[in-house]
Amino acid sequence: MVEGRAVVSRAWITRTGAGRSTVARWYALRHEQPAERRHPERVVTIDRVDYYDQAEVEAFWAAHHEAVGTARLGVSGRRSGPGHGEPSGGRPVSAERALAVKVALAELRRAGGYQRGLAARLARTHGGGASTWERAVTDARTAYATEAEHQAQHPAPE
Repeated sequence: MVEGRAVVSRAWITRTGAGRSTVARWYALRHEQPAERRHPERVVTIDRVDYYDQAEVEAFWAAHHEAVGTARLGVSGRRSGPGHGEPSGGRPVSAERALAVKVALAELRRAGGYQRGLAARLARTHGGGASTWERAVTDARTAYATEAEHQAQHPAPE
């Protein structure tokens, strides 16, 4: 409580599901947003920790939820999982990401399925960040499972 107001830190905000970088971006870019969807200003800084009015943060979440249509407070508004970036919605997939998924899918086919450490091995072999390859492997595993399911339903004629 500060001056009779309940306050919360960024750590509290991230426990609702938003990532630390997302919360930091919302605050950094708050002036680019319409007033009704603007992240609240900090109320006080104590020991280098910023605190925000809890009621204002909750109002921000509600406005954000309404604007992006997420079902959960704190989510950045992007869809996750299979289908992210496909024509059905989400961000477009970059050429680099599409190539990474293609490489990962080829490796899954060669190995006959997923093997632990695949993303790290691809990152070492082809360069790039581990998290980029982890996302590519996740997408490739979904495609691989879909292929396997299709082959099980429609076996090749002998």
